[in-house]
Amino acid sequence: MSTNMSYQLTPAAPYRFEYFQKRVANSSNSYLYSYGESRLSRAHIIGGSPVLVHVSTDAIQDVKHPPVILLEVQGATDREQADQAAQIWRHMLSVDRSLLPFYERISNDPVMSSITQELSGMHLLLDSGPFESMILSIIGQQVNLTFAEALKRSLVELCATSIEVDGQSHYAFPSAEQIARLEYDQLRALKFSQRKAEYVIDFSRGVAEGSIDLDSLHSMSNEEAIDFLIRLRGIGRWTAECVLLFGLGRPNLLPAADIGLRNAIQHFWQLEVQPTEQEVREFAAGWKGYESYATYYLWTAYGIARDKLKQAKQKKGRSD
Repeated sequence: MSTNMSYQLTPAAPYRFEYFQKRVANSSNSYLYSYGESRLSRAHIIGGSPVLVHVSTDAIQDVKHPPVILLEVQGATDREQADQAAQIWRHMLSVDRSLLPFYERISNDPVMSSITQELSGMHLLLDSGPFESMILSIIGQQVNLTFAEALKRSLVELCATSIEVDGQSHYAFPSAEQIARLEYDQLRALKFSQRKAEYVIDFSRGVAEGSIDLDSLHSMSNEEAIDFLIRLRGIGRWTAECVLLFGLGRPNLLPAADIGLRNAIQHFWQLEVQPTEQEVREFAAGWKGYESYATYYLWTAYGIARDKLKQAKQKKGRSD
């Protein structure tokens, strides 16, 4: 007998759920979600069995009056599993994090203040946890978004754990135990490179067997966690930083070597050349404690600026 539970999440203002929806729709992880009228659905494996979560909001999309987020858990084996699913979504949606301290921190920076005003209410969109984040990051190494999405989707379909609700099947991201049972050739057949197949499966086996304790990351500083992760085969600093940012939601992570961040700083501060890693750290001195948020806002704002430039060029080309 399954249990259905409903929850009401009330994030603090400012909060814009629409940013989460848009980010999901445009990401290489969109295949994990089902889209319905005014709601989003996703399956998760919790305690070895799948559960389905529906998320929707009220009609109000106002920065000063954040939405009431309605969360419905279907197919849970018991109340504990449903509560765990709700907690995962509290994490993914950054419900318990206030943006006001970040906005206050950068209030004296005219460039960052302008960006945060434009994107007010945008929270970090997080993965369900560090394991999922690691596997997604490994798959995304050195491939374009389209190919990364194809690889991620093929892995989910290979493990094929789903829950059916109202005649629709919802596939969950596989557990460490499921991936650990795979052989390298099974992923090679899905167009994974040999090394990528090894990295994904070996990491999953380490987690499943207990030799890799992801829970221990919570008690580590950023540098301690990065040092711990980069000792593992196939994991470099960029991948480790992705896990801390998108898997754990660390607010103070600065990926100073990231090309996207360096391009964004060059663009918005109108620099003649791309800043070095050290120069990025100097820029970030005023963001202390909220480097992750500043980075996320700069990535997003730079993407919007590039899209506007591309549209302007296309419009000009049509008028010539």
